[in-house]
Amino acid sequence: MNSFITSIHGTVILGKQIGRTIGFPTANLRLLSEIPKLDYGVYGVIVDWKGSKIPGIMNIGIRPTFHDHSEVSYEVHLLDFDEHIYHENINVEICFPVREERFFNDISELVKQIHSDVAYVREKLRFIDRSNQNNKHVVHV
Repeated sequence: MNSFITSIHGTVILGKQIGRTIGFPTANLRLLSEIPKLDYGVYGVIVDWKGSKIPGIMNIGIRPTFHDHSEVSYEVHLLDFDEHIYHENINVEICFPVREERFFNDISELVKQIHSDVAYVREKLRFIDRSNQNNKHVVHV
């Protein structure tokens, strides 16, 4: 049994670099796979990049705090990862929902929430990892 909801495949493209300025750089995706039927929100994910499994957190949505209502974005923050992967193809296994996308009054509220979201994802992925020790699909976090 797989421990994920669905997966998407995409190419990492240059975004607006906002995540980097608030301490959470993201890999922005141009989807190569079918658009998933998921609600706008934050998800715990595992990214497959060149055979490496990297835990992360992904936002799917219109980024209401930044007033980007024009198009849906797929942004992944890879945990404990500092590589440049622009123009690389990655597969994102969406494991579980964290919360719905929502508007924040200011950036400091958003950053505080992202810290909380990351802590939740780390703990949940740790649990998934321990409960699936024979499953090579899941990484250690």
